[in-house]
Amino acid sequence: MKKLLVFTGLCIAFFQGHTQNTDYYDRMEHIFGNIDKTKVTTGFLKEFGIRFNNVEAYDGVIDTDNLVDQTQWQSLYGSLYTMRVGTVAQNMTAPNVVFDNLETQQDNATEDVLLAALYYNYQQYKTNAVSNGDVTVSNDQIFDVAGRNPYDSKTVFGVAPLNKQLQGDTFTFKLPSGLIYTNTSLSLSQVQVNFDDGNGYQICHSNQAIYTVNNL
Repeated sequence: MKKLLVFTGLCIAFFQGHTQNTDYYDRMEHIFGNIDKTKVTTGFLKEFGIRFNNVEAYDGVIDTDNLVDQTQWQSLYGSLYTMRVGTVAQNMTAPNVVFDNLETQQDNATEDVLLAALYYNYQQYKTNAVSNGDVTVSNDQIFDVAGRNPYDSKTVFGVAPLNKQLQGDTFTFKLPSGLIYTNTSLSLSQVQVNFDDGNGYQICHSNQAIYTVNNL
């Protein structure tokens, strides 16, 4: 947990204390300044950004190393924000605004726990982009090769509860549509959640409260 708190602290410090980290972005502009940014159709390029978390692990397939709490969720969103290139994703809401909204929504909710969802497509360089002739590198600068696509498309997905402390045995959960952050054209209308109450995975529709009873 201490490590996760450090990640969050770094994330918040970067965005609040250094809204535009000049040294970092100057270096990134030097490296990526010659690429055709229109090829980054999602507006997010992994190598351009700062990874506060291992975004590759959060691909929507449940595993032991990609469980999501609010701290992890925020680190994923913050990572995506730094990956923006070109104009496609430039209007993405700033992390500090989103994080404040999460807190406000949970504080004012009538449900015990609100869920926040993050579902984005992004791109990364193919592992063999240089050897395949998709790009060239000279003087620490990347250059596109005409007619070649150097990118793979990837997805990052995570849903986190916004309340960590509960007392009692009956709780309500809700996924508000206003807490679904995405750049896809697909509608995320529901998620499946295992509340560890013996009923396995249950469907949680957006904007509909679901009740769970802890019998332990």
